Amino acid sequence: MKLNVVCSIALLAGCVLIMESSFADSRENCSQRRVGISRQLEQAEAADNVYRVAGLQQALANVERYCREPSADDDRSRSIQKAEAEVRRRQNHLKAARQYGDVKVIKKHEARLARAGAKLRSVLNE
Repeated sequence: MKLNVVCSIALLAGCVLIMESSFADSRENCSQRRVGISRQLEQAEAADNVYRVAGLQQALANVERYCREPSADDDRSRSIQKAEAEVRRRQNHLKAARQYGDVKVIKKHEARLARAGAKLRSVLNE
């Protein structure tokens, strides 16, 4: 019973370390992750660390299964969606400011909406 708990803790710690190291740099691509995990796997096998090997094999399987290379289209569409959401948010703030009725607040929110609209146009023109 005690051995199972120790094994589980060791495996969990290995998985956490692997996840942390493999996902630390969000710009790191899938092939770099595979290479890094494979290198760690070779070291763990050489050290005869079965729990680390098991955790690394699971991490490698997760990279193979879930990792996908970000494409420029994905980044662009994400930027467009973000800019559109910002414009909608600024429109709602302006609407609330108009209901409030303070001219100074309305002008401030109009300026913010104009900046958000300019940002959206620049993202669309990229």
